[in-house]
Amino acid sequence: MDRETREYWQRRLTSLWVDHIPLAGAMGVSIARLDGEGLEVSAPLNLNANHMGTAFGGALQALATLAGWGVAMMLAGPRFEGHVVIGRSQMRFFAPVPGTLHARCRFPPAVERAELAAALAARGRARISLAVVLGTMDGGELPEQARFDGRFVALARPGGPGTGS
Repeated sequence: MDRETREYWQRRLTSLWVDHIPLAGAMGVSIARLDGEGLEVSAPLNLNANHMGTAFGGALQALATLAGWGVAMMLAGPRFEGHVVIGRSQMRFFAPVPGTLHARCRFPPAVERAELAAALAARGRARISLAVVLGTMDGGELPEQARFDGRFVALARPGGPGTGS
C-alpha cells in the first residue's frame, strides 16, 4: 500500500468513526497500523477496562467490529458509495487483555477480494468474512487473547459506483 492510499484511508476511517460512531470516540480508538497486510486499531485500557482492570469484553467486541468494518470499507474501494454493515459475528475470549487493546484484521487473499469486487459491480451487494485477532502487544507481537469472526455486507447506493449501473 502506497503512502497516499494509506493516508487517505487513515483520514477517511478516522473521520467516519469520529463523525458517525460516538462509541469509537468514547473508547479512544485510533489506527495503530495500516499497510498492505491489513488494519490494526487500538484503544487505551483506561477507557475500556472492566471491574478487574482488564479489557471489558464489550470493548473488545466493538474494537474488533471497527477493525473488520474498516477492512471491509477498504475492500469496497475508495469510490464505493453505499454502506458496509455487519451481518453476523462470533467472539471468543481466550485470556484477559491487561493493557492497551489491539485488534488486527488482515486483508483476505486476492481471490476473495476479486469476488467481492465482482459481486459489488454485478449486484451492488457483496459479503466478506473477516477474522480479527485481539490482545495486548507483547514485544511487537500480538498474541491471540481473543478472536472475532464477522461477516460484513457492502451495499451500494442505487445508481452509485459499484452497482453495475
